[in-house]
Amino acid sequence: MLTHRSLIGFCVLLFALLAANQSFAQKKTKVELIRANTIRSDVNLYNGARRLIGNVRFKQDSSIMECDSAHFYSDRNMFDAFGHVHLYKLNNKNIDVRADFLRHDGDQKIAHFRNNVVLRDSQIVLTTDSLDYDLQSDIGFYEHNGRIVDSLTVLTSLKGYYYHHQREVYFRKDVVIDHNSSEYQMFTDTIRYGLDTKIIDFFGPTEFYNDTNYMYARYGWYNTETELSMFKYDALFRNPNQTVTCDSMSFDRLNESGTAYSNVVAIDTVQQLVVKGNYVEIHKDPELLIVTDSAQMIYVAMGDSLYLHADTLKACRDTSGQFRTFSAYWHVRAYKSDLQLQTDSIFFSMADSIARFYGNPIFWVQGNQITTEYMEAYVKDNLLEKFMLYKTGMIIAPHDSIHYNQIKGAQMTGYLRNNDLYKVDVFKRAQTLYFPVDDNQIVGVNKGESTDLTIYLKNKAIKRLVYRSQPHSDIFPIENVSESDMRLGGFVWLENIQPKSPADIFTWPNIDAAEVNRRSAMPIPTGDTKKMRKQSKK
Repeated sequence: MLTHRSLIGFCVLLFALLAANQSFAQKKTKVELIRANTIRSDVNLYNGARRLIGNVRFKQDSSIMECDSAHFYSDRNMFDAFGHVHLYKLNNKNIDVRADFLRHDGDQKIAHFRNNVVLRDSQIVLTTDSLDYDLQSDIGFYEHNGRIVDSLTVLTSLKGYYYHHQREVYFRKDVVIDHNSSEYQMFTDTIRYGLDTKIIDFFGPTEFYNDTNYMYARYGWYNTETELSMFKYDALFRNPNQTVTCDSMSFDRLNESGTAYSNVVAIDTVQQLVVKGNYVEIHKDPELLIVTDSAQMIYVAMGDSLYLHADTLKACRDTSGQFRTFSAYWHVRAYKSDLQLQTDSIFFSMADSIARFYGNPIFWVQGNQITTEYMEAYVKDNLLEKFMLYKTGMIIAPHDSIHYNQIKGAQMTGYLRNNDLYKVDVFKRAQTLYFPVDDNQIVGVNKGESTDLTIYLKNKAIKRLVYRSQPHSDIFPIENVSESDMRLGGFVWLENIQPKSPADIFTWPNIDAAEVNRRSAMPIPTGDTKKMRKQSKK
């Protein structure tokens, strides 16, 4: 299988072969000796080469090559140059190469530079000890360590390929990039650097480091001027507090903002929070997190985990910048071992530690079902301490499969201790229906009404009621009560849509919330109540 690493190697080789084919197609020209202070013929030199000393200059086509001294093999159309070697082109001032030694092959038009080689382009400075340069295609390559300096960026590698006309440099094997005096460093196997675009494309496993952050990916690009980047395939971002993994990630280093795509998992070890989704935006200023597409939040507390899903999750700072806020929008469902939830949207602020639930929330708390139009929950030490129901609320606690203790009112306040509901204050049109028990046997049905009342519970069962004003209560023998008479108006038992596992939070059940609210607003059927009173007196 052709990997990204082998693919880029193949492309580099193909590029070089195409350039070589162009070289062969061009007409051969002779190397001309333009000047030298002293010219000597030396039989001791190989093939009787002439020895040139002082201000030596050669010319081939538009290329000029100068040095302190040289051995010129005119019959072989080549020379060896020594000391202060300098190559430049008459028609291109951006090509400038210097070295201690040069062997030039005039037939192939290849210059072999050795020792203290410095290639200068308008954009970069390349230094190495060994550079071969094709004068026809203006392609240079080294295979024994090279270093390129470009503005604030230093790039080093074992091998490199310089393409002047394409304005690109390829680096291969043990590639290290140091930006702005180690502000960050990059380690990889193969990259392409655009001399004009200032963009680094990397191919293969790549690591980025700075003082606090670490990034990894197998493919991507980084713009050294704008400091925008894209990371693909097994992308990873990590700092001392957070870790983000995903299929791909774009990042704006100047603004410290990024977007992660597909299979995103963000872990906050300080907040003990995990966020998942297929689209995640992260911004530092203003501090903002947005998650969509299979968005999920997992919060770990007290050895248990809360799993929450919504169409959109959002976390940010409030307008004062002092406190964090959290929002979940549309189709919100949550699962915890002792608490489950379904609602339209949630808003939570650390300023007051109040969670606000909109759009007909439904709660299941240790067997109790709580429904309302709007709810506020007060959190203390990561535990639900109190909740308030507005615009008609109902609490249902099953005694068994057909008997349900019920509380209903225009407004309620519930109090919890260790997630255990132990007291409920009901205001305005308070109604109760519960089943007294004797020797573990249901002995009747108690229906009560009051303007306000307080209910005390233990082990999910009603233990005591305190009617505050205008109380009225009746107890009916259980044998005289039909099943329909054991329900307050608007009774709806929703166990069939209750999340039973973390996987259930992604399924939105088809429930008519408007119908639930209409039925919840229905009064107690007084006709049935009068009938039951007559039956109880017989």
